[in-house]
Parts: sequence; structure tokens; C-alpha cells
Amino acid sequence: MRLKPSLIGCAALVTLVSSTLQSQVPPTGVADQAAQLQSADAKLAANKRLVYDMWRAIIQGGHTELAAKYFTAGYIQHNPNVASGRDALVKFMRESRPLRPIQPSITFPLVAMLAERDLVVVATVSYAPDPQDASRRYASTHFDMFRIEDGKIAEHWDNLPKNPALLHTDPNATNKP
Repeated sequence: MRLKPSLIGCAALVTLVSSTLQSQVPPTGVADQAAQLQSADAKLAANKRLVYDMWRAIIQGGHTELAAKYFTAGYIQHNPNVASGRDALVKFMRESRPLRPIQPSITFPLVAMLAERDLVVVATVSYAPDPQDASRRYASTHFDMFRIEDGKIAEHWDNLPKNPALLHTDPNATNKP
């Protein structure tokens, strides 16, 4: 039996679409977060520990009273939703998240933590509503980069778009599966 070209094209399109839909492999977190803090270079290990501890205390826990321990006063912010300066960061954190106990690990699935020179990059799994099906969520990877200066975080970059509603939501709630 000979298939018509239009049927062959439809079959190829269905195969392509179904393989494309199944091709995304969602990111997953590492089983051992403590292993991510290791480095043969003591300075890099210390920088990773600083960022890791800050993440648990400030980002997750909302413990802004500890901000001076982790951030320089002149902290530079490249997220369009937060102004620069440690005081501005404290204000943003107080307005955007509840105070929670400091957990022993990062509660977002941690994909990787890398350090080079004075920079630390943290990759975590994030979740967002599926634009094709509002009843579902999809997993993606969120990146944060921090510059360390004299044992404190002096600068931050991430890949978040400008979002005026961010101040009125709990970012931890929107990034859970």
C-alpha cells in the first residue's frame, strides 16, 4: 500500500511534535547539598558557604536582622524588582516574605553551586504555570550569581523579569512544585 504524501507529512509532523513534547527533561536537585559546598580552594569553599547560609537565612527564612552579616552596605542589585543597597534589600525581604525558621538546607531543589574567583552561581529548580495548560506547572532552572567582597555579598544578578506584583507575593510559594 502506498501512502499519499499528505499522510506521510502528517505522520512526520505528529512524530516530530510528540518527540518535541517529550524531549524536555525537567531539572532536578542534587541529593547531597553539602557536597556542593566543597572546593579544593578554601576561599571558594568559604564563598559558597556564605551564599548558602545567606540563602537559608535571608531568602528562605526572611531573617533580615542578619543582613549585615551577609551583605555589604553598598550592595549592588541587578534584579529589576529590588533597589540596590542593603537597606533596600532588607525592606524588600520584609515586604515579600514571612519570617520562617532557618532550615538546615536550601528548600528549593538545588541543581548546582559553582564558585570562581569572587563569584558564586546558584542554580535552583523553579516552577511556573504552564502557559498551554493553566492546571499544570512546569520545571525550569533559575540562576543567581553573587559577587563576594571581603567576606560579604557585594553584588547580585539573576534572570527575573520586572514584576511589580512581586512585592505582594511570597516568592517561595510560587517556586514550589
